[in-house]
Amino acid sequence: MSTDHFPDPDMPDFSDIRLDGNVHEVPESVVVAYGLESASITPLATGSYNVHFRVDHRDERFDLRRSNRPSEPGNLNYEAEILNYLETSGFTLAPRIVRTKTGESNLWSSETGWTLFHWMGDGAPKGQPVVNSTRIKNASIVLAEIHSVGRDLVPDAARGDWPVFAQPSSDPTVWLRRAEALAERLGIEGDDLVNMAKISAAELASINFVELPEFMCHGDFRMRNLQFTGDDLTGVFDFDISMRASRLLDLGGAVTRFSPFGGDPRADPESGAEFLRNYHRQLPLSDYEIEVLPIFIRWRLLRDVVIYFDYWWLKVRDSATKLFDGVAEYLVNRAISH
Repeated sequence: MSTDHFPDPDMPDFSDIRLDGNVHEVPESVVVAYGLESASITPLATGSYNVHFRVDHRDERFDLRRSNRPSEPGNLNYEAEILNYLETSGFTLAPRIVRTKTGESNLWSSETGWTLFHWMGDGAPKGQPVVNSTRIKNASIVLAEIHSVGRDLVPDAARGDWPVFAQPSSDPTVWLRRAEALAERLGIEGDDLVNMAKISAAELASINFVELPEFMCHGDFRMRNLQFTGDDLTGVFDFDISMRASRLLDLGGAVTRFSPFGGDPRADPESGAEFLRNYHRQLPLSDYEIEVLPIFIRWRLLRDVVIYFDYWWLKVRDSATKLFDGVAEYLVNRAISH
């Protein structure tokens, strides 16, 4: 994602962390809290919300993350509960937290959150990861496992208000206002976005969320957050926006992110259906979940555009148009036969 974001109407004080001149500095208080005075600390490539450092210390390697998410430290505590729960429940593919010398799961210092993880490997490959049938199957099985293991988890910590427009069960008018603000920034290029967003908001308002069971959802399940060794999935990253919601939040995104519709342009056009088919075999969807899933598929692609609030819309507009023209229903029908 580029650093050329529009000013964010819901987070006016937010700035891309990569534009901070001190982005690659680790405060002494953090070094001391984790006992890393003799460690070698090297900054790694970063996104707009988090900065990562490789830490080599006493023949061990760690991943130190500086977080730029709003609404912290609540978000850090929420994430820590999820990761600790997954670890104690036997899920081995998520990051494992290293506590501070005084036992905290994370460190909050000078309005910045810090978390130290055990090193899991080099992470997802740089560039556009390759999607193939075996990886799709393995990824769908792992997502089903995350949902199954975390189904009963209700964290004590509060996620915070960010992002208020990310939950499908939130007031759709809040999300629509944000979409309209982005469309205004885009000018004539935003006309289709407004029209589709209005349809999507009306569709969301029609859903009976009481009939949709909640799971602990990853929130950003895509190839760039998955580590493969060959075609075996060996790591799942970025649980920092995980939340309790309908699992269709994850599945709606998977349909586009594991296919040309917002994911790998080299992938088979029906790879999203393949992901759904494999997932459904592991953790079957209810009839009502299947019925409303196309709504989530359409909304999820627009939601990701609206969250980043920049020019990404111009790259996925054609895909969104197809999803609103019946492709979302086609993919669900191809994946799941009643």
